[in-house]
Amino acid sequence: MSKLGTEAHFVVADFIYDLQLEQLRHDERFHKDVVILSLADRVKHMALHNSKYVAYFFEANEGERFAAVLTDAFIITLATANTLNQDLGKAVAEEWATISSFAEVPLPQPEGQQAFIKAYAIAAGSLAKACESWDHLEMAPFNTMMRESNLSLFKLVVGYSGALKLDIVESYRARLRFIERRSMFHRTLAKEG
Repeated sequence: MSKLGTEAHFVVADFIYDLQLEQLRHDERFHKDVVILSLADRVKHMALHNSKYVAYFFEANEGERFAAVLTDAFIITLATANTLNQDLGKAVAEEWATISSFAEVPLPQPEGQQAFIKAYAIAAGSLAKACESWDHLEMAPFNTMMRESNLSLFKLVVGYSGALKLDIVESYRARLRFIERRSMFHRTLAKEG
């Protein structure tokens, strides 16, 4: 498992901030098609990703496919947080103050794959509802709803990756490099990063 830091006084919020910054830089270089969307459309795009992952989680077994979907879900929680200007590290700083790796994040309750998928589906549905509320300009705190649902998704994904003994940070970085290599401009953009 990737250690979050080696300093004696490691702060989880700083590590997650660095991951969000890494995701922001990746998205700005390799996902211009999404970055140029309006804020509302970007959040809807992320909600669609989460909906897709619900189906993928149901289809996948606890093997490599499940881990790959979990990694993609982690990526989308970071990208969603960046879109919402949400500091995930600050949001979990107190709760996760004593951890030194994501493997130490408390497991989602209740435990088990089906319980995880159900909780993930509920949180993803909450994000979709927030997007719908925004579209209809309903008297709803859609920004708060979006942030809370994304935070729930983030905590679920990190917690369950630990339960599976999946080094989510290592998987995350490997997945970003794979996505980047698909771009015809990879040789140039990778050097700029």
